[in-house]
Amino acid sequence: MKKALIGAAATTAMMVAASTSFAFPDRPVTFVVPFSAGGGTDGVARAFQQEFAKALGGTVIVKNTAGASGTVGAAEAANAKADGYTLGFLPIGPATIQPHIRKLPYSLASWEFVCNVTASPVTFMVKKDAPWNSLADFVAEVKGKPGKYVYGSSGPGTIPHLAMAATAGALGLKMKHMPDKGTANAMKSMAGGVIQAFADTPVVLSRYDVKALATFTAESIPALSDIPTMKSLGNDLQFSVWRGIFAPKGTPADVIAKLDKACAAGAASDGFKAFAKKTNTDILYMDSAKFQAFAQSEYKKNGTILEKAGLKK
Repeated sequence: MKKALIGAAATTAMMVAASTSFAFPDRPVTFVVPFSAGGGTDGVARAFQQEFAKALGGTVIVKNTAGASGTVGAAEAANAKADGYTLGFLPIGPATIQPHIRKLPYSLASWEFVCNVTASPVTFMVKKDAPWNSLADFVAEVKGKPGKYVYGSSGPGTIPHLAMAATAGALGLKMKHMPDKGTANAMKSMAGGVIQAFADTPVVLSRYDVKALATFTAESIPALSDIPTMKSLGNDLQFSVWRGIFAPKGTPADVIAKLDKACAAGAASDGFKAFAKKTNTDILYMDSAKFQAFAQSEYKKNGTILEKAGLKK
């Protein structure tokens, strides 16, 4: 009798576990975006959210948790319950750059890798009504007034920061750096004349009153064919921003598989393709295994870059 009860209990537990897994998701899933609303990562997350939710068969909410170059939001996602309901929608910085330059409550080992979604080129931009219509114009102005002009970033150690710092160094520009809490805040600083230059993905060009003077790419971007590349201008500076979905370590494999399947469908959807075309965003879907290998490779590469730049902790 006792063995029968134990067997029945075990069977019931297995059925409950299977039922729970099969029912996922039975409540809203949250994408934690580690920057303020209105920025490049936020724009991609909100566009992907709609198609991802359709494929997953549930509701997906975008939550913006900005601060400390994206690490506050990343930490929130990394330390959430490992059940698949709280995910980090993270760009390259918080995932593979920031752990090298500051002490954080998470590391690359804190994640299960769900999928990569996009990879976007970076552009050098100024206010749309600025008097400079070429990078040469801008360089001449800044060199004539060293220390006067300011470039912004979405935080220390972010891709906008590294791209602008590399540009200033390569072109011999004496500029000040003003970090901000995300692209949206930096764009307010741009509109107010507090900063004069910024670097970010083309999605920002479609959302704010700014114009591109150059792209950090080896080849011209088709939709921005009239904008020269840094390489064509004699400076082989290349930067891009990839964005992927991360789950807390320990999230069940079957849940990761369901999330990954929704990623694949979302990335292939007509709606997301239309967004990508409009904003010059490259869709770069990678499944869970490929994304893990890619992120680990990027982490190692960025560590080397930061060490050479003297920024590694």
